[in-house]
Amino acid sequence: QALHQACQAAMPSVRVAIAVFAALVAPATAFGMHGGAHSGIVARRAIAAKPAVCMEDAAEAPAEAKKAPAKAPAPPVEAKKKYRPSSFGVNPRVYKDRKRNLYNRYYKSTQATAVKKLRQAVDQDDVSEAKRLFSQAVSVIDKNVKRGIIHRNKAARNKSKWAKRVQGIKSA
Repeated sequence: QALHQACQAAMPSVRVAIAVFAALVAPATAFGMHGGAHSGIVARRAIAAKPAVCMEDAAEAPAEAKKAPAKAPAPPVEAKKKYRPSSFGVNPRVYKDRKRNLYNRYYKSTQATAVKKLRQAVDQDDVSEAKRLFSQAVSVIDKNVKRGIIHRNKAARNKSKWAKRVQGIKSA
């Protein structure tokens, strides 16, 4: 009560100082803490962060003043840039990704070459050569599906397309 009376009589800046002094003297349980080594430090920080106001002053303050001010909207987040270290040892995942990319490019190129040779044979209407190259192309396509380089539906689409074209040569 003595603190409250002193708070009423004093000026606002002195009120804050009295409240801080009371927090330093008051037990930690007043702030919902259970004692311990750091409870006094936490209590001091709580008072320092939020200056005390007399009970009657708080009652007189309108409801709008009690509300915290609205936070400003956060600035838009920029898209993350891809992290590419200068040396492979920095990030092993980068090394694995690049290595896998080289393998994938090699196998896709092999498939494209097999299909290109098949296309040339079909354009020249060479039945025996087209059948042989079709078998090789299907083999390469199936291996790439097994490796996970192309999707099985794309492989089925390509095999069906080239099978129809090779069959078209025979009937012509």
